[in-house]
Amino acid sequence: MGRISLIEGYNIFEPYIDTEFGENYTPEKFELINKEFTEEEVLKTVGKPLFIHRDTLTGEIELTYTNDGFLRRKSNRNYDIEDFAWYRSSVHFDSIGKIIRIDKGWSYD
Repeated sequence: MGRISLIEGYNIFEPYIDTEFGENYTPEKFELINKEFTEEEVLKTVGKPLFIHRDTLTGEIELTYTNDGFLRRKSNRNYDIEDFAWYRSSVHFDSIGKIIRIDKGWSYD
């Protein structure tokens, strides 16, 4: 049987294989967010983020819903390659609670 060797590549068989998701997060729910949402609406739609980063200098807040490295940390599967592309999802708010950026997409780092 042949093997596909990808280092930090996109896994066509299991795209989210190396992505850790926040509780109740789905990419489909994240797609519903738009720049008019409040922080409360984001939390109600997508759920609790994995991480909340607060910049004490600017007052900006980042809600991070996905993270890299799922295979190394949490999976009970054994793979020859333990680092695949992962899907990032985060929402950034300014100091008055307005969304300034919705970041989503594949990362190959």
